[in-house]
Amino acid sequence: MKLISSGYNIKFIQTHPSCYQHEKRYVYKFFSPITKLHYIIYADCHEHDFFAVKFYAKKDRRSSRKYSQVINKGDVANILITCAKSIPELLKLYPKASFGFIGARTIDVKSEKVEGHKTNQRFRLYKYHIPQLIGDRTFLHKTFPNASSYILLNKKNPDLIKAENLIKNVVVNTYPDLLNIDF
Repeated sequence: MKLISSGYNIKFIQTHPSCYQHEKRYVYKFFSPITKLHYIIYADCHEHDFFAVKFYAKKDRRSSRKYSQVINKGDVANILITCAKSIPELLKLYPKASFGFIGARTIDVKSEKVEGHKTNQRFRLYKYHIPQLIGDRTFLHKTFPNASSYILLNKKNPDLIKAENLIKNVVVNTYPDLLNIDF
């Protein structure tokens, strides 16, 4: 299946210096007319020019579970396409950058559903949609189902195996919920 949507326009907001376990955070925003919600995209730059791309509905910004909330208003493809629009912008600044989408597990209070860390719903969406959005000319696509992670390794890295191992370490050390898993 080919995606026929073009997503929405993103607007760069600002950069933040290190505020967690990353070097810099690039902040973008966009609006979905389908969900009637504003969204925030964080592209967290870690060592080895690895960016973790994250997004959430702005209404959930104060929630500790903002990445795990269920919106379920039927605009997933447009939202993912829009988040992916940050990648070419960041490649202008970091030509050798690699990117990752780590699927936060779903925590739905209404249905009392707490999803596991392995092969979660968000990961399955990334695994399905990202190859349709982003080709393999610039990136080597890697999936890590046990960590619900989808990684785009930049082929400009001289040693892709070493880059992959470095990025795995960044992911495991940065996202404590993923500790003690096998990639």
